[in-house]
Amino acid sequence: MPKTARRSRADAFGSLLGAVEDRSPAVQPVALDRITLRSGQPRRFFGEASLASLAQSVREQGVLQPVLLREVEGEYELIAGERRVRAARLAGLTEIPATVRQVSDEEADLMAALENLQREDLNPLDEVEATLTIVSRQLGIAVGEVLPLLHAQRRAPQPEVVEQLDQVFARLGRSSWRSFASNKAGVLRFPAELLNLMRQGKLEYTRAAALARIKDRQLRETLIQRTLEENLGVREIAAAARPAPAHKDQLDRVRSLLDQRTMARLGEEQRKQVQHLLSELEKVFTGPQGKKARRS
Repeated sequence: MPKTARRSRADAFGSLLGAVEDRSPAVQPVALDRITLRSGQPRRFFGEASLASLAQSVREQGVLQPVLLREVEGEYELIAGERRVRAARLAGLTEIPATVRQVSDEEADLMAALENLQREDLNPLDEVEATLTIVSRQLGIAVGEVLPLLHAQRRAPQPEVVEQLDQVFARLGRSSWRSFASNKAGVLRFPAELLNLMRQGKLEYTRAAALARIKDRQLRETLIQRTLEENLGVREIAAAARPAPAHKDQLDRVRSLLDQRTMARLGEEQRKQVQHLLSELEKVFTGPQGKKARRS
């Protein structure tokens, strides 16, 4: 990621986080078995390979950046840094450096969303959901009210509200709220099953978008399953979603049945049967009758 992008995200984090009173900023070691996860943590999926790589780094260098916690009923609730906590446990550590702050539920949600926005591997769905959380906290409205508000302000802007929105999105260092509402937030209109797969890390945005464009629910569900099982790409999804021509000639039907993926899924006996049929077809096309037909 370009240095300017990293810098703008860090500046945005510091700018917005400054609104939360810093009551206990000192870093201290906290036992990992005393840390619990908050419900609704913004990040939901952690790749095994990247987590193992981070765990190895933790073994060699320790945890370089403290996690953010708050004290709840004698235990510590994680606000930000779940990946570091998981890696520390994987590395065999018993404690982790942490900053413990006394904050409300609303402030904890804001901090978690801000930290999530700084990730370099942020996907569009995570970005949209984190942004909605931040805007809702900054404007003092429910998360579900943010998008209706943005659309309403696009249609009939109110100067004082527009000014608030401009300030929040400027401090985030990202696109304007108008662009966010008309473009990025569109991911939330994807079918629920696709959003769940994206949150689980099983499907990235580009393939989810290709599947979301399929209006036929049964066809979409079939292609979702094929995409997961066969690792279909965007072009393959689009090709499979195209309706078959009304009058498809016999040769095209044969060709459609002989793609590499289909052949690869066949058993040995089935492949032998296909080879036999192809040999018979070749005899038909190259025999006297086939030659005569081609000449005519």
